[in-house]
Amino acid sequence: MAKSKASAAQPGHNVDIGEADRKVLFFINRKNYLAALAEQKAAAAKLKQVGKVIKADLGEYGLDQIKAYEKAQTPEGLAKIKAAQEAERQALRFAGVPINTQLDIFTDRMPLDERAYRDGEEAGLRGDTLSNPYNEASAEGQEYARGWHDGQGALFAGIKKKEETAADELIKAGDEDPDFLDDEEEAA
Repeated sequence: MAKSKASAAQPGHNVDIGEADRKVLFFINRKNYLAALAEQKAAAAKLKQVGKVIKADLGEYGLDQIKAYEKAQTPEGLAKIKAAQEAERQALRFAGVPINTQLDIFTDRMPLDERAYRDGEEAGLRGDTLSNPYNEASAEGQEYARGWHDGQGALFAGIKKKEETAADELIKAGDEDPDFLDDEEEAA
């Protein structure tokens, strides 16, 4: 029985159905395909718009920074970043460009309390919930919490500022509309 279900799911399993049923399936699948295609196009357009905003906010390399940050969140991604940077340093050495070739460039020598603050601030900026990895009574735990609160404050202040800027732009765009008439102008 399990074998017949597996074989029923194979491509072309509806070859034995009649033409009328096949036509119905064709139009059902066509509709689903077009809907998915429209969603894909809308998502691609939204992604492109987000990319433009990132470029306007962070500059030409802002999106590259975000992608590198996301890649660095996994050990595999971080390993790829390190390998790419080493390859780039090697190419620059081949070109005769003097560069820093320290092997311990990725070693974090920051004191633990400063690192805890930085990690907390980053978590706050990401919008993560406060989940302190340190003992909350320790100096590191308190610095993590302080960093998280500072990150949250900066995040919300940035969101509010961005919303105000967008609202101001909408208001300005509305003022430029030549078709907009006041009640007094309509009466005249």
